[in-house]
Amino acid sequence: MRRVAASHQVIAITHLPQSAVCGDRHFVVAKGVSGGRTRTWISEVEGEDRVSEIARMLGGEKLTSVTRKHAEELLENGKKKS
Repeated sequence: MRRVAASHQVIAITHLPQSAVCGDRHFVVAKGVSGGRTRTWISEVEGEDRVSEIARMLGGEKLTSVTRKHAEELLENGKKKS
C-alpha cells in the first residue's frame, strides 16, 4: 500500500490498529440508531483522540495505561516507516 500511496490516493478500511497507524489521516466510522433510524457518522481523529482510538482498537472499550502506551508506540513506529 505504501508504494501505491506514494503516487495515488489510497483509502483503506481496517479493524487492525497495526494498519491504521500507517495512514497519514485516520477517520472513525460509527453507526447508531436515532429516532428509529439507523445513522452513520464519520469523523477524523487526531492527536490524543487518535491515540485513544488506536488503544480502543487494541484493547476494547476499557482503555488502560498499557493499551494507551502500546498505541503511542505503534503510532510512533508507523511514522518512522512512512
